[in-house]
Amino acid sequence: MAIDQNEPAEEFSDYEKVYLQMSRAFKPIGKEHWGIHCVCSIASNSTEHKFTKTDVRAAWKCLAVEFPGLTVRPVEFTKHFETLNENVVEDWAEATFFSSNDSTADEIIQSSGPRDLPSLYFLPKSMELVFLSQHWRTDALGCCMIFDKLIEHLAKKTSPVELLAESRRWPSPCLETAAGASFDVDEETKKYAKDTISSFHAKAVQSGGLPYQGDNKLLPGKTQHRELALSVSQSDSVVEACKKQNISVSAAVHTALARTYFSFAESNEDKQKGYTTVMATNARPHLQPPYNEPAHACQTYVASITPTVPYDSDFVSAARELSNEYKTWCTPQLMKSLCWAYKFHRDALFAAGPPAKPPSGVTLSSLGVVEKFFPGQYGDIEVENFRFGVSMMTRQTLLYAWTFRGQLTLSLDYNEAYYEESMVQEVLERVKKHLGEGLQVLL
Repeated sequence: MAIDQNEPAEEFSDYEKVYLQMSRAFKPIGKEHWGIHCVCSIASNSTEHKFTKTDVRAAWKCLAVEFPGLTVRPVEFTKHFETLNENVVEDWAEATFFSSNDSTADEIIQSSGPRDLPSLYFLPKSMELVFLSQHWRTDALGCCMIFDKLIEHLAKKTSPVELLAESRRWPSPCLETAAGASFDVDEETKKYAKDTISSFHAKAVQSGGLPYQGDNKLLPGKTQHRELALSVSQSDSVVEACKKQNISVSAAVHTALARTYFSFAESNEDKQKGYTTVMATNARPHLQPPYNEPAHACQTYVASITPTVPYDSDFVSAARELSNEYKTWCTPQLMKSLCWAYKFHRDALFAAGPPAKPPSGVTLSSLGVVEKFFPGQYGDIEVENFRFGVSMMTRQTLLYAWTFRGQLTLSLDYNEAYYEESMVQEVLERVKKHLGEGLQVLL
């Protein structure tokens, strides 16, 4: 799809530029950092309701109409998008929809390089759908909601042509706009933004890391992931124990991750600093209507906090403190300051260049109960398996936690150049062990 210089365009916000620049950081070697992917397998419970490549492609075209942000293409730091019509949507589908009988989901994810558009792969043999997107375009929960509409359109066999007549035609706004933020604020708010970002960076730099392979010059290899899923009964035990202690499952996993870091820490000094990690937080419930609704799934509406778990803290006490921080991180002053906050964040992140010591911390992101955003049952169509992840090109790893079909899953994304599979599996096993010990349940 060629770029028409006369088509509608707008500049990326500072928030979006952070994700865009991270995405492009490894473009010279043909790789994308933080490229997001969502994979699910589907089945029909009816012998009468069979779906084909043509059906899936038509449902994908419906998404272009429903979520215009899927058609946005970046040029430098500017977003370009066309006014949608039948021909434009067909051209977009031609550039973004693929079907393969020979590839696996992992092979597609690992071989995917930098792209200006998202893509959907349909794998008829395994009946899997593989959605790939740039992180500046959407986030984890956004992916769940986009998949929700995809399967809904597939089940209903919606016509994309009929949707065009009532389409929104304009991409969802950036986080700063959706939050009602502005650069036109008083000096107190501007200072608050600067202090907040300074504190964030100071704590993020102190975050503990895992031991990795190779020296500082070793280039990344393929992105990989390992999963550990608890049984339904084990997952129920975790949920019940968390309810009794008045803590969230996410906070319990977070605390278990801290305990896991302490078990790998090489010195007592490192342990005494406590465990600080960057924790992704869902900003969608805090946005102004209508941007807090599923209609705006195709945009990145996620923030980050840097809680610290003290080394000598009791498991339940630490989890309660984290649970409270998850609930109270978003304040009116913070939302008001977002334009300046992300300007300061971007300047601090990219002005100094790469750090002398590559960070190898574990970032945490919890999707919660996936069915809240992606029910998994659509008439005769049932979603049997689900996973989400990002491509990792640094020594950092990213732990995702979610519950789907009653199973709590821990999934760790990493780069094979820096970690052996056995090391990653050990991290997951230790998180599970500390989760069980901390909640006093048998896992």
